[in-house]
Amino acid sequence: MKNYIQKIINVFTASKHSEKVTEEVHQWLVGEEHADEKEAALNTLWEETTGAVDAGTWNSLAKVYDKLGVSSKDAKTRFRIRVWQYVAVAVVVLTVAISGTFFFTKDMYSEIAMVEKFTPAGDTDMIELPDGSRVQTNSGTLLLYPETFKGDTRTVYLIGEANFKVQKNPDKPFIVKSTTMSVTALGTEFNVMAYPENDEIVATLIHGKIKVDCNNGKESYILNPGQQISYARSTTKSRFAEANLDDVTAWKKGLFVFRGATMKEILSTLERRYVVTFQYNANLFNEDKYNFRFRENSNIKEIMDVMKEVVGGFDYKIEEDVCYIKATKKK
Repeated sequence: MKNYIQKIINVFTASKHSEKVTEEVHQWLVGEEHADEKEAALNTLWEETTGAVDAGTWNSLAKVYDKLGVSSKDAKTRFRIRVWQYVAVAVVVLTVAISGTFFFTKDMYSEIAMVEKFTPAGDTDMIELPDGSRVQTNSGTLLLYPETFKGDTRTVYLIGEANFKVQKNPDKPFIVKSTTMSVTALGTEFNVMAYPENDEIVATLIHGKIKVDCNNGKESYILNPGQQISYARSTTKSRFAEANLDDVTAWKKGLFVFRGATMKEILSTLERRYVVTFQYNANLFNEDKYNFRFRENSNIKEIMDVMKEVVGGFDYKIEEDVCYIKATKKK
């Protein structure tokens, strides 16, 4: 049965189909029959997907909106989707590294209209949720939430980075889920960073108190203000630390703050903010870690000039939306 289901999904994702067939496949995917086999087949498809995530990833997501009948100009506009429709998003988005939301949503919100908000590279956005909670999303972030919070919790799904200011409601906890981390709050402000290209997922408490569950609930922490939990997907290990809140929330003010970051990590962040693709030899930079702080409205050339002087060993050239980096000869 598993191979049979895998073949159906592979055929479906490999070509276009009529609206009627597409709808029937979507409804079949979220049906209870053989649910475990279907989820395993989708996971297999995800694991077999290759390709690095870069600025082009987020441009690709704009194309996903086009395929779904939403113009790229309206990519930041709310639109209603039911979960069987969201499977279409998830299947397509498998190719751009953010399929996990389907697995979060298929059981909890099978009949509730969902709202999807994507913040393109180079932008930030402010979103007001149905309960009055406010979410500021960083560039390259996908936030999914129900049009109306029903049931015992207020659950939203995050891929990217966002700052949450939650309306108090002791009877209905507010939960942010992102792959293997879940953050629960009653009324508070906290920051969650969970970009798919980053190994670490980081939850930081700013005000109030939150509970953080990692590795599908195998590890749990209660945080006080100024504390954070980092979870490494590669090792499935979590780490508790005291946080520098100014650094954590610097992105909300348009600032860039890097603490103990490798050049690869820094360039990945810059790609999201400046809608630029960096092209360089993978062996050019080692795992040395650097600290940088760039002022608001710094342009990409100013940032590259500073890093060129501090890091050394490379030169760069920017042509349109591509930055070419090459090694320089040692003197």
